[in-house]
Amino acid sequence: MTVTLDQLDDRQLAKQISAFGAEMPYRKAPYNSRAWGNSLHSLCSYQGKLKPSIAYWLVSTFTQPGDLIMDPLAGVGTIPFEAALLGRRSIANDLSPLAATVSKAKVAPPTLSEALAAVDGLADAMSEVRLSKSDQDAADFGLNATVRDYYHPDTLDEVLKARRVFLEGKLTAVGADFVWASLLHVLHGNRPYALSRTSHPITPFSPKGPFEYRGVIDRTRTRIERALATPLPAEFVPGRGIHGDFRQLPSAVDDLAQVDAIITSPPFLGMRFDRPNWLRLWFCGWTAEDFHVRSLGFLERQQTKSFDYYKDFYDVSAKLLRPDGLLVIHVGSGTKDRLVDGLRDLGTSQFRLVGETVEDVAALERHGLTDKGSRTTSHHLLFFRRD
Repeated sequence: MTVTLDQLDDRQLAKQISAFGAEMPYRKAPYNSRAWGNSLHSLCSYQGKLKPSIAYWLVSTFTQPGDLIMDPLAGVGTIPFEAALLGRRSIANDLSPLAATVSKAKVAPPTLSEALAAVDGLADAMSEVRLSKSDQDAADFGLNATVRDYYHPDTLDEVLKARRVFLEGKLTAVGADFVWASLLHVLHGNRPYALSRTSHPITPFSPKGPFEYRGVIDRTRTRIERALATPLPAEFVPGRGIHGDFRQLPSAVDDLAQVDAIITSPPFLGMRFDRPNWLRLWFCGWTAEDFHVRSLGFLERQQTKSFDYYKDFYDVSAKLLRPDGLLVIHVGSGTKDRLVDGLRDLGTSQFRLVGETVEDVAALERHGLTDKGSRTTSHHLLFFRRD
């Protein structure tokens, strides 16, 4: 008789967690390669995302095909997308309009024909836009350079028209999110695929080089064709992406007390998602006020002052998880960063702490893990079960 994961008692699950921590399979070849994973993990460049191999091993080891997996702090959807690839049902949620757009595109990708029809729809919608003074004024915003500095004037007009279509929600075709995620990817970069002058694909450093016209529709279409060139596996199960505050999830989903596992990686202390992604967030409608005011309400800023957000996180998780459902939290720590201690202590008020793994990443940090916030020396996996 085969014993399924949900039939394991806490002692048996703890043994499995201990074995996982001792082996750390995601650190072995081929999973330790930065290039490992489905190409859609890189649909849109994004700073600070979880390595797909960690998501793969957590989902494949601690859940089963058909399980409902949720990430309330999904970022660009690495964990839910990996769950979908492995035949699990998935829900991704994030408060950032940029991250939510990308995660929605990844967990429920369209067919190539659907995506190309949607990009044709974008071209039609853009042709009807008449740019206003406020549209042009929006291009004067910037952090290390203005938006206007990044583009040839004709390209800028197209970017502004596409932005208006995005903000007014005029593209409703199947595949719209995939079109937007693809456009967001090509918004800036250091190669000819990008719409911008020479910058950087992840962080929009101040641009340099000549102003060359690059068409929004052509570059977006090329990105879509490349992204969808590799078929998804037969076991892929389309998921659901949500843009919103995780505290609203109990009223946004019909799966109360039915989620089998919540697997998530909250922002590491010191990590900022707004400024490294400022140009893409601008396209999604953010203004100077959003960067100065709205960003203060995001978890990565709140957790530097208080753990109150995490009290809410555990409350929401308890409502969503089924009895004995699994909650896995991936979090970093350092000599001056003990977020993990607060998460461990808060979690035990509503959950049973079944196990914990600790990975020494000090050597990795010295070799370029600069996008994970302040100095991180260890990665922790906290495994809880709902009471």
